[in-house]
Amino acid sequence: MRTTQRSIRRWWQAVHRRLRSWELETPTARAGEQSLVDEAFLRRLERLVILARNMSSTGLIGEHRSRRRATSFEFADYRRYVAGDDLRRIDWNAYGRLEGLFLKLTEAKEDLPIHLLLDCSRSMNWGSPNKFVYAKQLVAALGYLALSRFDAVTVATFGERLYDRFPMVRGKHQALSLLSFLDNLAVGEHTDLGSSMMAYCSTNRRRGLAILVSDLHTRDGHEPGLIQLLQSGLEPHVLHLVDPQELAPRVKGEAEIFDLESGEVVELLVGPEVIRQYQERFDSWCGDVKAFCHQRDISYLRVDTSIPLEQLILKDMRQARVVR
Repeated sequence: MRTTQRSIRRWWQAVHRRLRSWELETPTARAGEQSLVDEAFLRRLERLVILARNMSSTGLIGEHRSRRRATSFEFADYRRYVAGDDLRRIDWNAYGRLEGLFLKLTEAKEDLPIHLLLDCSRSMNWGSPNKFVYAKQLVAALGYLALSRFDAVTVATFGERLYDRFPMVRGKHQALSLLSFLDNLAVGEHTDLGSSMMAYCSTNRRRGLAILVSDLHTRDGHEPGLIQLLQSGLEPHVLHLVDPQELAPRVKGEAEIFDLESGEVVELLVGPEVIRQYQERFDSWCGDVKAFCHQRDISYLRVDTSIPLEQLILKDMRQARVVR
């Protein structure tokens, strides 16, 4: 018992060291990062489950309800006995009441493949807090949550193309490997969501839940990539990351607006009317993305990166029915 407790303690310490190292990437401490390295928050994550409307896995080790029927402890339904069925599964109490042979069916528990798709383009490496660091920690939290519930987890990174991939794994003991993978990521170039998702889906053999973490600043628009995920049989969730300055710019007077992905520079004289027009267009764009997702039954949540991760996951994502 002492050896087991000592091993668990060392594992927790290793997880915390890895997460704390991310705080050094920017000089500003952020509330979301403080939450993630807190053991109490990680323990609360373990009590959550990522929601999906459709189950397509055939595993039996996870904690999601299946539409299949299998041998387990939770009653689901009855069906009549047919020749060849296992006689041990006959419910003799039902036979006494109904004078017929019925099998007792039970609810299968199965693992849900979780595909975490992380935008690593240049536009993500900006903001206060930095969107890329925030996104990595969000993916780390969701990955830890899924692994602690025995789901199968994989991570893919993308920009103008598909970048690195973390192989599909199960079990909480894989959390350190996942954190190490995220720790070593670097940003790429511009975003091409359509071609990146096409490349991912062409090599993916397992259906499941696809959680897209991105600011959606993509040259080809958000539509091709999301349609590609749907057509491949995945169930998408979109977590749309937005920096506070994108919501309410703090720019006045003469300014040079620099596009991180294209390198284009635009000179503007910024006044109240320009700010108003910008906010109208930004809100309209976000509204269009949300409407597109709603029409296709895709879960969508706009994420203000100034919100601590603890609040985002334990409150906002619960309300959006991403987790329970």
